[in-house]
Amino acid sequence: MYKHSLGFRLNAIKQLAANRIHDRPLSITLELTRRCNARCDYCNHWKEQKQTEQEVGDFVGVIERFQPFAVTICGGEPFMRRDALEIIRAVKNVPGWRYVGIITNGWFLTDERCQKLMETGIDQINISLNWPDERQDDDRKIKGLFKRISHVVPMMTAKGANVQMNSIIMNDNLDDVVPIAKLAYSWGASVCYTLYSELPAENTGHLFPTARQGRLAEVLEELRELRKTQGNIANTQWYFDQIPSYVQGNVITGCTAGKKTLHISPGGMVRPCAELPPVSHYTEYDHIAAEPVTCTRCFQACRGEVQAPLTLRRIGEVLTA
Repeated sequence: MYKHSLGFRLNAIKQLAANRIHDRPLSITLELTRRCNARCDYCNHWKEQKQTEQEVGDFVGVIERFQPFAVTICGGEPFMRRDALEIIRAVKNVPGWRYVGIITNGWFLTDERCQKLMETGIDQINISLNWPDERQDDDRKIKGLFKRISHVVPMMTAKGANVQMNSIIMNDNLDDVVPIAKLAYSWGASVCYTLYSELPAENTGHLFPTARQGRLAEVLEELRELRKTQGNIANTQWYFDQIPSYVQGNVITGCTAGKKTLHISPGGMVRPCAELPPVSHYTEYDHIAAEPVTCTRCFQACRGEVQAPLTLRRIGEVLTA
């Protein structure tokens, strides 16, 4: 909610409460495509064959059916579709209140496209960033990516856009987690962290060995302090507090995937989350009747932040951020 007015935040809290009361999904992720120009070793989207991709009207139909509190447009890389801006605008303009964001690797954000993206009325622009320098190019296998990100982010925030860096906390970049928050702050952007999971590509190479868990705890404590001083870290403290326990091997139950959060494939199939198989077409899916997911194989932010208790303290954090 970084950079949004108090009135906007009050409306968001009101809508969040309404979705909880009426048992509607809190968040829906719309996957426009599985195609991607990046070649990350912890994601398998780019390895998959092109899937059937819905038209604009189908994405609108998803929103009309489930009336979620928040909608995230993603891929693959969503801008691999030429009609990505049209889809965003259509989703944003469906009657009712919702918080609409996009996740992109940033490569397609030319100055012109940035302007057009902001003109859709989108609430949040999320750009992936795992390294605070040119190592981001190697991470995504896109030469010149960090240079582009470091240009467009401060440009958009200077124009009033709400930009958030999405960053994975993994063993490789642990010592760069805090610098990323400070860099985002210098750009006028927020940052949201998620704990690394081997699930997308079954790659265990970025997990935390036992010897590094102490350093992880130190970094999380540094983030706790930065939340207070910088005010640009979007995660709840509750999420950070659970990470050490999960990394140590303790099971965290209560995943709301398939009920409070839904993932819609490019072809319109509902997957409880991005890492689980499709269960039915969105026109036939009943999130209330669906059985709870028992999977505990990840503790990514898309799961953990939804599980975070809606306490008075958390409401206060949203209102004063």
